[in-house]
Amino acid sequence: MTARARTEAASEALIVGYGLIGGSLRARLRKAPELPIVCIGRRRRELPGYHALDLASEPGRAALGTLIADLRPRCVVLAHGPSDVTWIDKNETAAAAVHCGVAAIVARSAAPAVMISTDNVFPGTRGGYRPGDPAEPANGYGRVKARAESIALAGGAALVLRVSLVYGWHGPGQRATFAQRCLEAAAEGHPMDAPTDQLFTPIHVQDVSAVTAAVCRSGGQLTGIRHLAGPVELSRYEFARLAYRLAGADTALVRPCLRQDTEWACRPRFSSLTCGTFSDLPGLAQWRPMTPEEGLGEMLATWPGRAGLRSHGQQPGQEAVSLVAGRAGELL
Repeated sequence: MTARARTEAASEALIVGYGLIGGSLRARLRKAPELPIVCIGRRRRELPGYHALDLASEPGRAALGTLIADLRPRCVVLAHGPSDVTWIDKNETAAAAVHCGVAAIVARSAAPAVMISTDNVFPGTRGGYRPGDPAEPANGYGRVKARAESIALAGGAALVLRVSLVYGWHGPGQRATFAQRCLEAAAEGHPMDAPTDQLFTPIHVQDVSAVTAAVCRSGGQLTGIRHLAGPVELSRYEFARLAYRLAGADTALVRPCLRQDTEWACRPRFSSLTCGTFSDLPGLAQWRPMTPEEGLGEMLATWPGRAGLRSHGQQPGQEAVSLVAGRAGELL
């Protein structure tokens, strides 16, 4: 069967992974009834179309292969873990078994695929990496993802979508993002140490899911490598200070440090990408990624439970409120 015939016959989008990106993508695609969703995660959950599989095990990966063969999905999105950079640096072989093993299963199936990859495939000696720049990973996570990229692309029907640091509110059972940790610390009036020598181009998870959903709707028409990143390069220290300021907290509580003294020691100095254009995808003609101010403002406006800052007698600054209002309606 040709790739076109497969796409026309297929109906579901299969999301492998139910973390920050997978959860956001599932929620977005469920608003489009013309594209049913099947989702795979590690934990058991009572969700429509959800399957619990342990992709760290050979039986779990075999079950994934069987599911893909049965579904013949319109698109497979690889947004699964492990994604803890520090853990992977110490457990590279185990991480490779998952990432490379899953990529091989999808490549053999010839199903159109989107693999969410990382800025860590680059050495991090400068900022603004582009898709044509050579991948020279400086840590275990980058090496694992670079190998998985090659496997996925060899299948001929894959798009590798490299992202810079993705932020937003985490879901149940997920690790808090750096932005969430900043805003929660600001709300509590707690100090935070943030490196001045680790720079990125942070992208809000809603932007990642908007672009990935458009790729899914295109039915695998986009292949190769593209970069998805925010429009501003800044350090973790600068990002944290921005979060504190928008939250109405004292920016002096953010204390500068070096990454070698933190949990981010194995990250490259520069984890920043130059964002590509996605205007050729359905619904994205006018799309642009949120600025850090807009993304953090979005988080403040959608604080889970609406308790956050108010419970500590604080209010997000008017600047954040205005940014969110100006952004309303732009996302898909």
